[in-house]
Amino acid sequence: MKKILTAAVALAVCYRLRPIKAYAWSGTTHEDIVKKSLALLEKEKKQKQVTFYKDYHSEILKGCTQPDEENDIDKGHGKHYYSCVNPKGKELPETNGYYRNRFGDLAVSARTCLEENYTAAVSLYKSGDIKNAMRVLGRAAHFISDMGCTVHVANMKYQDKANNVHYAFEKHVSTTCTRHTADSFDKRLLKYYGKDNFGEASNKLVKYAGKFVDTISHLDPRAFDDVAKNTLPVTQQNVTALLLKFYDDCTSDAGNYILDGKAYTFKNEISGLVLTVTPKGLQLEKPDKELEQKLTVCLTEDGTFGLKIGDGGYVNASCKGYDYLKIDGKPVQFRVTALGKRRFRISTESTGYVKVLANSKGGKLSFADLDPENSAQIWILN
Repeated sequence: MKKILTAAVALAVCYRLRPIKAYAWSGTTHEDIVKKSLALLEKEKKQKQVTFYKDYHSEILKGCTQPDEENDIDKGHGKHYYSCVNPKGKELPETNGYYRNRFGDLAVSARTCLEENYTAAVSLYKSGDIKNAMRVLGRAAHFISDMGCTVHVANMKYQDKANNVHYAFEKHVSTTCTRHTADSFDKRLLKYYGKDNFGEASNKLVKYAGKFVDTISHLDPRAFDDVAKNTLPVTQQNVTALLLKFYDDCTSDAGNYILDGKAYTFKNEISGLVLTVTPKGLQLEKPDKELEQKLTVCLTEDGTFGLKIGDGGYVNASCKGYDYLKIDGKPVQFRVTALGKRRFRISTESTGYVKVLANSKGGKLSFADLDPENSAQIWILN
């Protein structure tokens, strides 16, 4: 055990020197991570960012536990995993830069939930809904924290039993998390979080957390403490990096976002075809000023959105028709992931946000399983 603990400490040093029911941490641990991430801004003398967030700590903290609540949009079996290793520590393959959830699917995972919630938070902020933007930012922070949790990057199934590693580790850490605090911020994280996507940042974090699989597998509370001592401060620094990124994206025009009430054209990246309103629903057509080719985004307080057409109807669940709602009716929802340069991926409520809108080979609009490098699933919004 002494050798195992020594190795774990060495791994933490290395990181700092190198460029079913499933709760990843308890609510207590999630809140502790976010509180310390906010405090780290002050410790690092990031005064502009401290001022930016000072009136919204309660909103961020509220959001950071919501994804584990019953009936939440992001709660569900296997969704909060982003697995780079299996329960025995064997490396799992990436697929175009993405790891998979516990059931081997690319979506929905902790990574895709991070991406969609973060884009929603920036969109809400830019649309003037600052309180909800901060709450949804807290939701995004939840998934950074999940990706710093060893059992959720190692595909370890949760069972409510004392001899279940997933259960035992998270329960133990919920009582000891307050002991572990980042001393400083690793500025190299700015490089990873400064990119258009979360790929490098997410993958580095999960690979680090995944190195402790063997250490926690023996159900030794001392080993749990050692892993928490190493992973929690690193996770706090990653959430601080997220907070810094959000500040930058919200205080400049560089961020990729959508605006509530704005009408956009949705042009497919691979074909150049545009979403077009027709009597048979949305279809893909060549750009044509004589056709109705703009859809108005109607954001909700969670940053999901309906798509409104010119006569007041909303795109329906199949995209093959329109819903005309009564007062207080809610349209079918969509979510976006910002990919940089006005490029977005669009997931659909009707599929549980598992599938995304795509240009099929026949030139038709379709719902497809996530394929991160497939330009047919990318939409340019203008």
